[in-house]
Amino acid sequence: MPRTLPTQSVPCRGCRLCCQGDAVRLEEEDLARGYESEPHPYIPGALMIAHRPNGDCVYLGDEGCTIHGRAPTLCRAADCRSLALRYDLQAAQTLHMMGRLNFDVWDRGNQLLAEMKAQMNAQTQAQMRARTKAGSGRTAGISHKGRKR
Repeated sequence: MPRTLPTQSVPCRGCRLCCQGDAVRLEEEDLARGYESEPHPYIPGALMIAHRPNGDCVYLGDEGCTIHGRAPTLCRAADCRSLALRYDLQAAQTLHMMGRLNFDVWDRGNQLLAEMKAQMNAQTQAQMRARTKAGSGRTAGISHKGRKR
């Protein structure tokens, strides 16, 4: 499995785990956009997207993100698969115990990586079968030394 991901949208399929209890730091360019914010718990002086009392992002609605088209920089870059690639199980558990990583988000990233791997394996096998089938038609009547039988 590659250690980096192709540039593509994350296949969230309705998953909202990263919108619940995550400390999304606001970047410098985000500050002027007027997001509801609160102090970041781990980075002194930094701000993060505000949360409801239950830990959900204040912008999480019934249908998902209510500001998706103008979401903060880190929200747009969020990809649970990257967390799964970056941290092994022990590191993820340690970060979770410290309150710095939502283990469910890490686990979801691993599930999506497994799906990607299965899909890539299926595509590779299909390509190999197609090459074998195409190659067998071209070599009919030719011996292994290239002479006609």
